[in-house]
Amino acid sequence: MNMPAHRFVSTGPDSPIKGVRADQWQRYIAALEVQPMGAISDTGALGAYAMSPRRLEELGYANGLRRVKHGTRMVQVCDFILPWTRARFLTDAVAQLAAFTKSNCLYHAAIMGGEIKIPDGCSMSGALAILHVGGTGALESWPKLFENTQARYDACNGIF
Repeated sequence: MNMPAHRFVSTGPDSPIKGVRADQWQRYIAALEVQPMGAISDTGALGAYAMSPRRLEELGYANGLRRVKHGTRMVQVCDFILPWTRARFLTDAVAQLAAFTKSNCLYHAAIMGGEIKIPDGCSMSGALAILHVGGTGALESWPKLFENTQARYDACNGIF
């Protein structure tokens, strides 16, 4: 996998997740930056962190989630809610990092609140990586993961 030319760096001395050191958070966000900032993956995931349209809708950035044919496959797409547009999101590093951070903080809160259970043998960072890529269904399938999800899990497991 080619590493993106642009590296996001979280601002501030602290991680947004209690108990996670800033250096651990930096390693985690670097491991999940999987494509260039303006990219759209072949599955329809947007930006450097390959945010799924479904998750962007859950976070309030978009609505109108639907599947469309793209080449030989069906992919999810969404309509951004103003003031956001697809073009603006894909060119705004701050927005991408904010969406990624919000997503991870909400997943972390759900884990800490008992709404989501981390499987035995999976670290917090590994679980968050699985959730980021595939949502709760992917975490429930652990340790049987799709190749892309497994790669992200392997890159993040044990960071915190």
